[in-house]
Amino acid sequence: MNKLSKKSGQNAKFGRRVKKSLRVRLNEQSEKIGSHFSELFIKRLANVIQVRLWVFEWVLLVLLVFLLAVVQMFWYDQAHETSAFVYGGTYVEASMGDVKTLNPLYASTDSEKILARLLFANLVSPDASGHEKGVLAKSVRGDETGKVWTLKLRENLKWSDGEPINADDVIYTIDLLNDTSAKTTIKADFSRTKVEKIDDLTVKFTLPSVYIDFMDTLEFPLLPAHKLAEIKPALVYENEFSTSPVGSGPFVINVMQKGDATDAFSQVIYLNRNNKYYGQNTKLANYTLKVYNSTDDIIAALKNGSVRGTASLGVNAAEQLGNTIARRTSLLNGGVFAFINTETLAKAELRQAIQQGVDMSKVREGMDDSQILDYPILERQDPDFEYPKLAKYDTDAAKKLIEKAGYKFNNEGKIVDEAGDVLTINMSVLNRETLSKVAERFAEQLRTLGFTVRLEIVDDSQVGVDFFTSVVQPRNYDILIYEIDMGVSTDPFVYYSSTQAGTSGWNLSNYSNGLADDALLSAHTTTSTKLRKAKYEAFLRYWAEDVPSIGIYQSSMNYYYAEDTQIFSENILMTDVYDRFLDVEYWATEKRDVELTP
Repeated sequence: MNKLSKKSGQNAKFGRRVKKSLRVRLNEQSEKIGSHFSELFIKRLANVIQVRLWVFEWVLLVLLVFLLAVVQMFWYDQAHETSAFVYGGTYVEASMGDVKTLNPLYASTDSEKILARLLFANLVSPDASGHEKGVLAKSVRGDETGKVWTLKLRENLKWSDGEPINADDVIYTIDLLNDTSAKTTIKADFSRTKVEKIDDLTVKFTLPSVYIDFMDTLEFPLLPAHKLAEIKPALVYENEFSTSPVGSGPFVINVMQKGDATDAFSQVIYLNRNNKYYGQNTKLANYTLKVYNSTDDIIAALKNGSVRGTASLGVNAAEQLGNTIARRTSLLNGGVFAFINTETLAKAELRQAIQQGVDMSKVREGMDDSQILDYPILERQDPDFEYPKLAKYDTDAAKKLIEKAGYKFNNEGKIVDEAGDVLTINMSVLNRETLSKVAERFAEQLRTLGFTVRLEIVDDSQVGVDFFTSVVQPRNYDILIYEIDMGVSTDPFVYYSSTQAGTSGWNLSNYSNGLADDALLSAHTTTSTKLRKAKYEAFLRYWAEDVPSIGIYQSSMNYYYAEDTQIFSENILMTDVYDRFLDVEYWATEKRDVELTP
C-alpha cells in the first residue's frame, strides 16, 4: 500500500509539471501568433489604406470583367433569336356594303367580294407579277389553232367538307354562268363555247373562234356540284348555300352575326382556317370581317384597335388617322368611268358635248397625274398603243354640239328640247367617299353647261338595297359613275361589244357600233400581235368619236393597317383591290422570339 501511494503521488507531480509546461508553450505560441498578426496585418493596415486606390481599381476591374461576361452571354443568346410572326392569331378587317350572300357568283358589295376571295379559290388568278396563273387549275393550254383549250385540275383538291373538287364542278359552274335565269354577277360568257368533260380532272373548251386570251375568262371560283346540281338555277341565290357555303379557299365560314344597337358595325363574319385548302395553310388561325355603315365608324375602329386594317377609306383618311396607322397605296388594273347610256342619250353630239363641256381637271380635283385615266385601255396593259386625241375642254364648242343635236337653251340657260321641256340627266353612283365626290363634281359641271341633273347616291349599306341589281343591271341611269375591273390583259371587249349589252352583260353604256364590234372581235380572235394592236387602235378611235364613256381616274387602293401586323407584300402588282389576298397565307398578327436556324 505504501508503495502504491508513493507511486501515485509521483505520477500526480509529473502530471502537474506537464500541464505547466503545456501552458507555458501555449502562452509562448499565443505571444508569437499575436506578434506575427500584429507584424503582418495590424501594422500593415496602414499600407493597405495607402494603396486603397489601387485596391479599388482592381475591384472595379473584376466587376467590369464580370459584367462583360454577362453582357456577352446575353448578346450571344439574342444573336441566335429573332422576333418573328408565327402561326395563330386573328386578323380583323373593316369593310362597307352588307353581306347578303356568301355565294361568290353573286358577290356585288365590297364585303361580299372580300369573302368570295377568302372562302373560294379561282380556277386561275393573277400572280404577283400581274400575269394569270393556275390556282385550282394545274394547267390551261390551247392547241395550235387557238380555238381548243384544255384545262387540267390539280390532283387531290378538296372542298371544305372533304368532297373532291373535279371536272363536274367546272361543268356545273359554267352552266350556271350561262343560264340567264341564274343572274350571276360574274362577267364570263361561255354561251357559244362547247364545254366537255374528258375525265375527272380534265375539261375541254371548243371556242367559236380564236381567242388568245381565253385563260383570262377562267378567273372565277367554282361551286360544288354535289351541293347545288339539283337546285334550279333561278333558285341558287336563295339556297341555304348562300349563308352556309362549302368552299375551296384558305378560310371557311364559322358564323355570321348582326351587330346590335350598341355596336358601330352592322355585321360581323367569323372565318376559320381551312385545313383542306390545297395551298399552304394560313399563318392566321382566324379572319374576321366587320361591316360598317360609314367611313367615320371605320376610322374610329382603327384608332381604338377594334380592327387591324381596311381598304374602304380614301386618301383623305390619312389626315384623321395621323401617325397611328400605316398606309400602303397600290395602283390597280381598274378604272372609274362615266358610262353614258347610249339608248337614253342616243345622239352622239350630245355625248360629245358632255365630253367637251365638262372640265375634267375639276372633276379630278385632288388627284395626281398617275391616277388620270382617259382611255378604256390602260397604258400599263399595252404602252405601245397609239391613242387618239380627245377633244379639249371648250364650253362654247360643247354648246354648239348641243344645238346641233336639236336642243336649245331657254332664258335661264337650261337645255330644253323642241317642245321646251327641260332635258334632265339621271345620274347614279354608289355611296363611296371618292366615287360620290367625283359624281357630285361631274354633276356640277353638267349643270354649269346647262343640263338639269338628278344625282342619286345609292347607299348599299341599307337593308334591302342592292346597287347592282337595282341600278346597274337594269341600266336605270343616263350616266353611271362606276368602277370596273379592266383585267389582266388588253381586252375591253366585255365592256364595249354590242354582244354584251343588255341586262345580262357588262356593256354598261349599251354601246353599239358595227365597226367597233368588228375591231374588237378581230382583236379578240387573232394570234397576230401586229393585227391585235391595229384593231385595238381602231376601236379606240371609234370609242373617242362615239363617247360611250368618259375616263376619270385609274383605280388605286389605299390600305390602312396596324403596324404590328404582317399584310400583303408591297411587290404584288395588283389588278384589282382583292388581289391583296394573293399571299394571305403569310398574313399574321402573332409574334414570338424564335431560334435562328443556321
